Amino acid sequence: WYLTKASKQKLLLGVNRANLQTQLTAFSEHVDSLYEEMKHQQTLKERLFLKPFRDTLALREKIFFFNAILINILMLIFYSYECNGSFTCGDNEDLSYYRVRPGYKELLIALVVLQCIFAVTRQWWYVVERGIPQINQQILVHRSKPPNNRLFAWLVKLPEDQSDPTHRHRRAKRFGQLRTFRLQKIHLVKVIYLLCDLNFWGISIMTLSNLLALLLPAEGAALFLLVQLLEVFNHSRVLQNVIRSITYRGNSLLQTGVLALVMYYFFGVIGFILFPERFRFEKADVVGGRKLEPNNNGARCTSIWKCTLVVLDMGLRKGDIGEAMEEIQWNTSPDGPDQYRIFYRMVYTFFFHVVVTTILMNIIFGIIIDTFAELREKAQEIDQEITGRCFICGIERFRFDQMSNGGTGFEEHIKNEHNMWKYLFFLVYLKERDFDDYSGGESYVFSKTLQLVRDPDTHEKVHDVDTGKELKISKPQIDLLWFPQRDAMVLAKSKSSSSDQRLMHKLQELQVSTAKLTNQLTAKVDKVLSIAQQGTGQPRNQMHSINTPAYGPSSANTSMLGGGHGYL
Repeated sequence: WYLTKASKQKLLLGVNRANLQTQLTAFSEHVDSLYEEMKHQQTLKERLFLKPFRDTLALREKIFFFNAILINILMLIFYSYECNGSFTCGDNEDLSYYRVRPGYKELLIALVVLQCIFAVTRQWWYVVERGIPQINQQILVHRSKPPNNRLFAWLVKLPEDQSDPTHRHRRAKRFGQLRTFRLQKIHLVKVIYLLCDLNFWGISIMTLSNLLALLLPAEGAALFLLVQLLEVFNHSRVLQNVIRSITYRGNSLLQTGVLALVMYYFFGVIGFILFPERFRFEKADVVGGRKLEPNNNGARCTSIWKCTLVVLDMGLRKGDIGEAMEEIQWNTSPDGPDQYRIFYRMVYTFFFHVVVTTILMNIIFGIIIDTFAELREKAQEIDQEITGRCFICGIERFRFDQMSNGGTGFEEHIKNEHNMWKYLFFLVYLKERDFDDYSGGESYVFSKTLQLVRDPDTHEKVHDVDTGKELKISKPQIDLLWFPQRDAMVLAKSKSSSSDQRLMHKLQELQVSTAKLTNQLTAKVDKVLSIAQQGTGQPRNQMHSINTPAYGPSSANTSMLGGGHGYL
């Protein structure tokens, strides 16, 4: 009830699914952080002035997004340049002043004010609802597994009394709860973690654009809200994968990009030495059928810095530096000053096209495309795992669907029998319930997953200073034996039913074989009686009535073996 949809999705998509054991281990390791988040969400729900913000979060997000679209539609239609009091400007009129057409400015301002209210509320609520739990989770994770970056690990390293989540409760047991606020390093570390949150920066940019659009007096201030159309990435998983395809392999892309810049610099230096006057942005202006000299559209390389910028601009936009250079006449005169210039130009443009345009740029594009395909395959694999295999027992979907009548056995199984969130809530229930009130089964699960927090000196149980309940934390090494791995009661019942059916089938086969044996024995008895009739001259039916009792062939065999009334 108190677990947010975003946290559930993060756990489902982020857990290690290499095998069932690693999956359940990762699930168990998240219990403490999810429990703290659930307590945080419970606090938000119980506070009356925060409850409306929590309940209307989805609605406010939709209003913010669609209002941003509406504002940009108004700017698209009604923002124009004004020339001599008219919004219709000629080709020769100066375009220096633009504003919203009359009659729509008030509407735009009203929408901007509304958007600013939602933006500020959104920024504050993100810190309250998601920022604080994520910061506490990062502190717990980095307490046992420090970050790989040494500088960052040094910045976020906390003293034991601040990093241990149980220290506050143990200290309160001895000295009482400290009511005064003291600035500690943990407060600075929390700010650092918040500033490292990319989602926080994205929301901050949205808020800043709203404030600038509202507070700046310029006519074009509302154009800052163009940034808010990027909110579309938060509403599309496909677009999020597009961004991740760039950031996921960010280190490889960054190194390749640095190599590309080095090569642009390399070709810029060569152009500075060999072709300082041959670069141009556009063709030379033609007046009266003749090209103007000097070319006003040229880009003379008067410095290595300028030449490198020209090569970078032309090489990226045109893809071929040769298109940005003036033509060099083919000079065959052995005494001419430019007799080898045409060859230098051919080698220069050829290597630029091969090294930069063909190899480096295709490497960059290939990394992005391959990363996008890899992320798509991973997402598909995760979706197949979620929809095709039970998270708790790891049994495939088809085994449950085969035994159900309507083909919904798997859905019923993960909803009623092996609901992963019910397993989480059961562990939360164990954390909330007193240890002395546990039943036998609860004690067994507790011994596998949790442990009581005790004072290191007195070994007494420590209680939560906020709720007064016993403090429990996950064990360093969690025993997974309490999970029904590769087992499910519904399949066990199906196996039992199948065993009964096989037993009935065997009984039916035994009955048929017994009937066949009876018929065969009856035929043999009839044959013996026929032979006896021929030997004694008595009628067959009389011999049969004398020697064959009314109870079938087995009784007849008994009379024949035992003598008495038999013909032997």
